[in-house]
Amino acid sequence: MSSIPKISDVNVTPAVARDDEISLLDLLRILVEQKRTILAVFMAFVLLGLVFALLKPEKYRYTTTIEIGTVMEDGKTLLIDRPATLLAKINEAYIPYVLEQFSKKSDADFKITARIPGNSEVVVLESKAPEYKGADLVELHKKVVEYVKRNHQRVFEIVKKEMNVELDRSRNKLSALQDRHRVLTADLKRLDQTAKLLNDQIEELKALVDDAMGYRKLARAQTGDETQAMTLLMIDNEIQQNNQRLAALEERLHIDIPREKDSLNNTISDNSREQQEQAAEIAKIQAAVNNMRETRMLIAPMRSAEPVGVKGTTIVLVSLITGLFAGIFAAFVAAFIRKAREELQAEGRV
Repeated sequence: MSSIPKISDVNVTPAVARDDEISLLDLLRILVEQKRTILAVFMAFVLLGLVFALLKPEKYRYTTTIEIGTVMEDGKTLLIDRPATLLAKINEAYIPYVLEQFSKKSDADFKITARIPGNSEVVVLESKAPEYKGADLVELHKKVVEYVKRNHQRVFEIVKKEMNVELDRSRNKLSALQDRHRVLTADLKRLDQTAKLLNDQIEELKALVDDAMGYRKLARAQTGDETQAMTLLMIDNEIQQNNQRLAALEERLHIDIPREKDSLNNTISDNSREQQEQAAEIAKIQAAVNNMRETRMLIAPMRSAEPVGVKGTTIVLVSLITGLFAGIFAAFVAAFIRKAREELQAEGRV
């Protein structure tokens, strides 16, 4: 009885394994055989890269800087709008609206973005476009800025109007103080005139009293009778009345007038001090009004000095590298297809 050899005893070398083994020499042979394919694919990619680099328009960056306006409140400078809030308005409302309105009359496709540089208080609009489209893009930037200014103008005008009302009120108060100062100064001058008049009256009364005293001496020296006694009594009565008037006038001149002058001087000093304080308040309000700043386009739309984006030389370089790898890949694909066809022909399937 013949023995059947075991499979493990048979030295089997799979044909498939031998066929799938490819050396570096085989790879080099394939590349040499398919050099025309590699060259064709490589030149096609290079040509496409050159055409794209030549036809691709150079784009420039256009930027516009918006400075947020400020108002005064309780002596503090405040922004009309918070930068983050304004940024949201621009990105979510103003830019979409402006681009939509522009799309109704033009087929040009623009993109505008807004950003806040660092923690600054400005907003920057940015866009990229070829130079021949720059004029349209600049106008779009200006329209966005115009909508921002319109939104802030209402707040700015309200605050400015309130401050101008306060400024007018302070000026009217200062004018009233100045009028009061003129009245007080006039009253002080009238007191000086009154004092001079009182002094003249006192001198006249003193002269009358002296004359009356002389007449009294003469009347006493004469022989007394009823007529002389009556005359002496009248002279004494006149002297007494003139002395009383003299005392009243001197009290008015030396006591009342100085007291009134001191009071007026104090009032004038207080008035002058109030005028200074009011003038300082007016200057403070005026400075606040002058320091208020409307939202404005800090820097007009500017075009970058150099083009932005991928340069033509970079495109050509990428096409060279891509074309080389694509050519090698195409060579291996062509070699695989040829080998597969040969095997199918050998088996009689083709």
